[in-house]
Amino acid sequence: MSYKLEKPYTDIQRADFVVLHNHQHGRNIKETQTALYALEPDEIMQDGLPVKNPDYAAEQLAIAKETKVSEINSAKEAAFKAGFYFNEKHFDCDDRAQTRLAAQFAIAKPDTEIVWLDYDYEPIAFSYEQFVQLCNTATNIVSAIEFLTGQYLSAVNECETVEEIEAIEADYSNTTISTFLLNQN
Repeated sequence: MSYKLEKPYTDIQRADFVVLHNHQHGRNIKETQTALYALEPDEIMQDGLPVKNPDYAAEQLAIAKETKVSEINSAKEAAFKAGFYFNEKHFDCDDRAQTRLAAQFAIAKPDTEIVWLDYDYEPIAFSYEQFVQLCNTATNIVSAIEFLTGQYLSAVNECETVEEIEAIEADYSNTTISTFLLNQN
């Protein structure tokens, strides 16, 4: 239900109306030739009068979906940035690390030692077999993050209410990733 301050009104009355309805309650202020209106979020002006916005629910759902997709993508990037542990050492798995691992793997040769930097830029020596295990672990972690992201985004797309969207939590914890990987085998 909108609120209305009919003209004529004083500057003080106008200021009080705006402070109360906009500043304190977040209502949208609209002025016509005859009055000042404070609209609820689900109201719009039509032909100089406040009416219920028939598209409000759909607009709110679209906004909630867009916001949740952004949250999921941010959480995904944070998971990549967090990296993973292999043989008690911390390693990167962001895009740059994935590219570097793939390039090093392509030129690695059996029966050679491969020196790789951990998350803190400390050199770690690997046998070829150990390096293959490191690459496989990184690939599995990256795949799990990507597949989980796909599941979360799909769930968002299927939502029909804002409440359903708000219930989705993008979880990229080690436990969730490990559980995902175990269920894939």
